[in-house]
Amino acid sequence: MRITISGKNIDVTQGLKDTIYEKLGKLDKYFTPETEAIVTLSVEKERQKIEVTIPVKGNIIRSEQESSDMYVSIDLVEEIIEQIGR
Repeated sequence: MRITISGKNIDVTQGLKDTIYEKLGKLDKYFTPETEAIVTLSVEKERQKIEVTIPVKGNIIRSEQESSDMYVSIDLVEEIIEQIGR
């Protein structure tokens, strides 16, 4: 799975990128290598939000999670997508 990461109102640090690749990399078993995951990180006031969109076979898997900590948001979105992928 290919992962494309962008940010709105946030500097996407190498630490954030590494965490996203690690967490979403666990989902490789559910998708083909050609599948692209589009990840958008954003900060609005005190909310740290991650949106993940994965187009597959004419459908779209999408999850959006927010919390006060971006790493918590990343964990939450990975759990949701894994449940959908099963």
